[in-house]
Amino acid sequence: MGFLIAVEGIDGAGKTTIAKHIKEILEDFGFRAEVLKEPGDSVYGKMIKDSESRFSPEKELELFILDRIEDVNKNILPRVNAGICVIMDRYYYSNVAYQGALGIDPQEILRKNEEIAPKPDLTILLDVHPDIALKRIQKRQKITPFEDAEYLERVRELFLSIKSDEIRVVDASQPLDHVKGEVYQLVMELISSRGSFFEMAMRK
Repeated sequence: MGFLIAVEGIDGAGKTTIAKHIKEILEDFGFRAEVLKEPGDSVYGKMIKDSESRFSPEKELELFILDRIEDVNKNILPRVNAGICVIMDRYYYSNVAYQGALGIDPQEILRKNEEIAPKPDLTILLDVHPDIALKRIQKRQKITPFEDAEYLERVRELFLSIKSDEIRVVDASQPLDHVKGEVYQLVMELISSRGSFFEMAMRK
């Protein structure tokens, strides 16, 4: 079985950069690893990504869950079961935070997702203030309907309120090298927790 690692946080937190970094760490130790991004490329994921305005919170959540069902069955589980480590650039905690910030019960969102999606072995929550995140986003792209400062603050608060034993919060306002260093230590802890088989893989 491969690891399932989720990288979460508000827009502009650095998820894509850190997901790639985790892939490199795992590959350096001889693991096969792949980054998957949500929403995915299903018809439902494309509806989310192609929309110029947001759906109702209920419709948005429905589309995310339908997209995730397909992602889990076609992409995530087949890879993990084949021994490939999967790093998710966003996963279901994003639904808890983003649609929860629009008024849907966060616990209900979590329940619906955990019925259809495997829980990560490690979730790295990149925490950053929305002001910093939005400045980063503006440097590379136009602001989307998901990227409003007040809304992102509610999203951030919900991310930080989620209680699960595999979640590790990393201060993503630090210099990138510091963030990468903390993430490296967390990935090492995960690898070592699997015992002798994975210690052998690390020595390859």
